[in-house]
Amino acid sequence: MTTTNNFNIIPMNTLIHSIRRISALPFAFCLLNFAPRPLLLALCLLVALSSCNKTETAQSEAAVTETAPTELKLTAEQEKNFGISLGNPETRTVFDAIVLNGVVELSPQQSASVSFPLSGIVRSIGVLAGNSVGKGNTLATIESLEIIQLQEDYWKTAGQLQFAEQERQRQTTLSQEEVGAKRKLQQAESEMRVLEATKQGIEAKLQVVGIDPKSLKTNQILRTIALRAPIGGVVKSVQATLGKSINGGESLFEIVNQTGARLVLKVFEKDVNRVKIGQKVTFENGSATITSLGTTFDPNTRTVDAYATLTATRLLAGQYVNGKVVSSPRQTETLPETAIVRTGETAHIFVKTPQGIYRPIDVKTGATQDGFVEVTFSKKPTLPIVITGAQTLQAELTKGEGEEE
Repeated sequence: MTTTNNFNIIPMNTLIHSIRRISALPFAFCLLNFAPRPLLLALCLLVALSSCNKTETAQSEAAVTETAPTELKLTAEQEKNFGISLGNPETRTVFDAIVLNGVVELSPQQSASVSFPLSGIVRSIGVLAGNSVGKGNTLATIESLEIIQLQEDYWKTAGQLQFAEQERQRQTTLSQEEVGAKRKLQQAESEMRVLEATKQGIEAKLQVVGIDPKSLKTNQILRTIALRAPIGGVVKSVQATLGKSINGGESLFEIVNQTGARLVLKVFEKDVNRVKIGQKVTFENGSATITSLGTTFDPNTRTVDAYATLTATRLLAGQYVNGKVVSSPRQTETLPETAIVRTGETAHIFVKTPQGIYRPIDVKTGATQDGFVEVTFSKKPTLPIVITGAQTLQAELTKGEGEEE
C-alpha cells in the first residue's frame, strides 16, 4: 500500500545553499558539506532563532533611544506665543469644604391655613394669590346662619340669666325673713349657675368666630363676619370663590411668611464628626449658620439632618440649596489653578532653569479656593514657577506620543 505525503521535499543542495547564505561562520561551511540530515535540520532551527533574537534586540535598543523627552527648551518667540508667565507660591488661607445639600423649611409659626369654624357662604374676597397681607387684614366676608343662631342664643341666655338673678335675690330675702323655704333658694342659685355657664360658652363661641360679645347690641343681629389673616405674609393660595357654600373648618386661604425660614441639610455619615454647631454654611445666594444637629441617623440615605438659620437671605420654602461648610482653615502655600497640570491622579508644575529649560516637578494638591490650589512640595523649588502657559507646555512636551501608536 502506497502512502502519499502532502508536503514538498526540499532538495538537500537547496537547503545547504540557503544556510550558507544566512550563516557567516566559516566553520559552518565545513559542517554543512559532511553533516547528516538530522543535524542539518537542527542547525537550521538554531540559525532561525538567532536571527529572531537579533531583531528583538535591535527593536528594544531603538525604543530606548526614542524615549519621550522630559524637558523643553523654547525660543523667545515660542515663550511669547505660549503666554508663559513666571511666579512663586503664595501663602493663603484655605479650608476643606464639606458639601451639604438641603431644602428651605418654614417655621410652623410662619405658615397658616385659614378657615372659618362655622358653615356659611362666601360673600366677598379681598385678596389674590401672591398678595402681601398683614396680621388682622380682611381676607373675605362670610355670611352664616349659625352666626345668627349664636347671637339669638346669647341674648336668650342673657335674659334668662337676668331673671334667674332676680329670683335668687327674692328667695334670699324670703329666706332671711324665714318666710320661704331654703330649698327654693338653692334651686334659684343652681339655675343661675347653669345659665352663667351657658352664657360663657356662647361668648367663647362668638369670640372664636371673631365677634366680641361686648360689642353686640340687643336690637342688632350680625349676618356676616370678616375672615381675617392670623399672620402677616404672602397669600400662597386661595380656595374660596364668591357664593361658595363652605363647611366648618374648610381651608379657604394659605399664607406663608419667609421670616424665620431655616435650612434642613443632609450630612453624610463620613462628615458627621466634622460638622459642628456654629459653623457657617455658604451657598450661591447667601449664607446660614448651623444651630442644631439631628440625633436620628437615616440608614437609607446614610445621613443626619443639620438645621441652619438663614442670614439676611430671601429663599422660598421648598427651594433646593447646595452649600459648603468651612472646615479646618489653615495658612498654606498655594498656586493659581493655571499652574497645575493634572495627569490622572497625579499633578505637576513646570519650573524654568537659568538655561531657559522648562522642567516638570511633581506636587501634591489639596483644597481649592478662589482660583488657588493648595500645593505640597517634596522639596520646595528655588527656580521660578510657570504660572500661565503650563497646559501649553504639557501639550508641547507630549506632542507626538499618540501619533506613533
